Amino acid sequence: MREGIAIILPIILPFAIAILSIFFWWKRNVQLVLNAIGAAGLLITSCLLFYTVLGHEIVSVQVGNWPAPFGITLVCDYFSAIMILATGILGAGAAIYSMVSMDNARISYGYFPLFYFLMMGINGAFLAGDIFNLYVWFELVLISSFVLIALGSERAQLEGAIKYVTLNLFASIIFLTAVGMLYGAMGALNMADLAVKVSQSEYQGILLVISVFFFIAFGIKAALFPLFFWLPASYHTPPVAVSALFAGLLTKVGVYALIRVFTLIFPQQAQE
Repeated sequence: MREGIAIILPIILPFAIAILSIFFWWKRNVQLVLNAIGAAGLLITSCLLFYTVLGHEIVSVQVGNWPAPFGITLVCDYFSAIMILATGILGAGAAIYSMVSMDNARISYGYFPLFYFLMMGINGAFLAGDIFNLYVWFELVLISSFVLIALGSERAQLEGAIKYVTLNLFASIIFLTAVGMLYGAMGALNMADLAVKVSQSEYQGILLVISVFFFIAFGIKAALFPLFFWLPASYHTPPVAVSALFAGLLTKVGVYALIRVFTLIFPQQAQE
């Protein structure tokens, strides 16, 4: 039970802070208090999950008690725990700096709810145990980060936001196409289940094509060469706190997905 709570808190806490911030949209002082609580919560929950994983190696929970591979699975191993801990540290630092650096206009436009929805999406991506929910978390990250880049409505911000969302939306379409093809070929989306089925499948040619689709999608989101064109146009336009969060975490989600998918599901295709 404790393990299940530890793994779901990094998702539930930023969601709760984001929703509460929406209810107090026009009250700066209340939002600052909620942000302080959220910053401490990000750090505490990430440390708690890291400590839990150290004692159990792998922690997992089935959302809604639906059995795997049919339900939504959240999984955390050492790799995920390290990424969650890094997210907690960087997120807490960015949240604290935002309290003294963010102007009233951006706060009134919903900076803090967007910030915590972004943190929720990043943590969810690191804990996703199936491919489709990884896609869902990627989309939450994309939407939140796009609005954070555009917040302020300066020309450079809008230009950077358009380039960012255009290329990342293209990556999302490729990602979703790959998910659909993978489900059609294997009849499963759970990563652990796919690891077994893909290794035993006779459709290695189709799986190679699917793996290329995943590589392109994650490569764009990770800003790998030569798929990095959106990054220089967008990272310098938002406030410092947002830029620091983007540089420290956003591309790392893409790198994490590449490592996770190609070491667990497509190790043979990665060698080819």
